[in-house]
Amino acid sequence: MTFVAGIELTPWFRENVTDTLVFSTATTNAEPVHVLNGFLAQCLVGPRAPKLASALIARNSSSWATAEQPLRQVLARAPIPFKVPACSAELDSVRHLLRALLAGDKAVFASMQSYQVAHPAFITNDRTGAAMGILCASLLLNHASGAGALTSLVERLCETQPNPYWVLQSALAGPIDPSNFSISEVRPVPWVTNHVTEEFANNLGSLLRRAVQLGSVAADSLDALKVLANAIEFVCVLAYAQVPNLSVTGSLTPLLAVVSPDADTVLDSSARGSLPLMHSAMDNWIASRLQRTVRERLGDAVQDKNAAEAFLLQTVPFSAGAKEKRLERSRLLVEKTPEALERLTPKASTTHAPQDLSGPVALVLLDLLKTTMAQSYSQWFDHHARRCGFLAPRRGNTSKRFCIEANLITTLILAVLEEQESEVSYDEFLTRLETRFGIVVGPTEQTRSMAPRASESELESNRDVLADLLTRLGLARAYSDNTTEVLNPLKIWNVR
Repeated sequence: MTFVAGIELTPWFRENVTDTLVFSTATTNAEPVHVLNGFLAQCLVGPRAPKLASALIARNSSSWATAEQPLRQVLARAPIPFKVPACSAELDSVRHLLRALLAGDKAVFASMQSYQVAHPAFITNDRTGAAMGILCASLLLNHASGAGALTSLVERLCETQPNPYWVLQSALAGPIDPSNFSISEVRPVPWVTNHVTEEFANNLGSLLRRAVQLGSVAADSLDALKVLANAIEFVCVLAYAQVPNLSVTGSLTPLLAVVSPDADTVLDSSARGSLPLMHSAMDNWIASRLQRTVRERLGDAVQDKNAAEAFLLQTVPFSAGAKEKRLERSRLLVEKTPEALERLTPKASTTHAPQDLSGPVALVLLDLLKTTMAQSYSQWFDHHARRCGFLAPRRGNTSKRFCIEANLITTLILAVLEEQESEVSYDEFLTRLETRFGIVVGPTEQTRSMAPRASESELESNRDVLADLLTRLGLARAYSDNTTEVLNPLKIWNVR
């Protein structure tokens, strides 16, 4: 029997899954402020948030990180005179007020800053959503020619903006020259391996480019920056949802999204069915990569059952963030892997050649991986899909289904309308959503073949509800002949 050391699943998962799809299962608490900061920090090189802001609002558990007297000394050296109350109690109130304005998620500490970006000097190297920022920066700069859009956005953010965030940040940062910022060199997207995935990357990058452009034309850039944060998160969700199936089969996974808040119709059942279909595609992709690793490790011993069992017994389970109790449970699961392999392996036959065991071994490893992860990759997806408005309900694990909420609408339109288009027909809008991203709403070949199958009337009603939502949000125009045109935010928000 050939002895081959087993796989260490923690580094294997990082190298083969999260580093390839560019996301981190360790981070599901990234708020929009983190996501936006991480993205802009990866795209741009330039001045970062001043120490003055951190001195004012950073906290260590229950107290300010910078005491009153050191703070007053820092304020005396501010680039712009910044007066605060002489009374300690009033100063404390002002600091709490500034904290609420500068950092809505309160995630500002002495060693890490996370501000609501309204001024380019307040872009920080926030690590909370770093992987999402890396992926989207790569998509924008490598696949969408986004450097010009980023330059325009920086120039715009250095101009006076009609919101309190910009005014305060400008006062704390002092004069900033837009020419001090330059475009970063970003690494290629690791999952772009063929023309199918490259086309998908181009579509995602184009969405980001338009979202960045919106920030340089909108009346208040803060509104556009919030759309950009939503778009960044949505792009990462779509990459997770579609890249595995594109890599394995070359096709998009159909994602039926409902607009109705109800969750008790056949239509909702079809939408719920899209979710396990997507997760199954992810599992198949991971299993295929595990199988390739098994073949590389076992080599000629891939047909030796004893060698395969020994290989599984040497596997080190996923242990990132694990406590001792779960580690012990993981070790017990490893001891049972030969039993699992036995169930997956057909009985030996004298009439057949020795069997390649890489597939069964990969399935055992996949099950072990999913069982021993403290926080699964599906949890990462659920969190971010919910917050960008693509998964309902917002809480709980029952009746989860793809949806389209109001906060996602502007992002969806930017995803499919070209910069030069003022409007497109509603039918064309839906067609582009399906062909570019796999998102389906009304009756199509894909939705008619789903099980359970929603009725034609339910699908048509879902399509009409989305059209009505677009119209009510001012992003579509309905005519008396029952036709609807979807309007381009880059045109109707351009009111400067």
